[in-house]
Amino acid sequence: MSLDDGVWCYLGNDQVKLTRTFRPRHWLADTPGPQRDERTRQALAEAFALVDLGRSMRTRRALVRAMTGEPSLAESWSRTLIGQLSGGSG
Repeated sequence: MSLDDGVWCYLGNDQVKLTRTFRPRHWLADTPGPQRDERTRQALAEAFALVDLGRSMRTRRALVRAMTGEPSLAESWSRTLIGQLSGGSG
């Protein structure tokens, strides 16, 4: 797996979500959106920090180095993404 299991689990399962789930069964439901509590504010700060980090050329270069060892490099989408991260576009 490309991403550490603990990171995957945290981001996908445990981190407080900032948007409401939009599965078809919720389309007509009157379900509450994100809370305005400290945990939600912390999750927003984490999301902001990750986006900011991803804008750093140093981080993008490190990501490219990590991706070059992945089996997905054989896929055209992966090579395109590497080009974009390297500054080709994006």
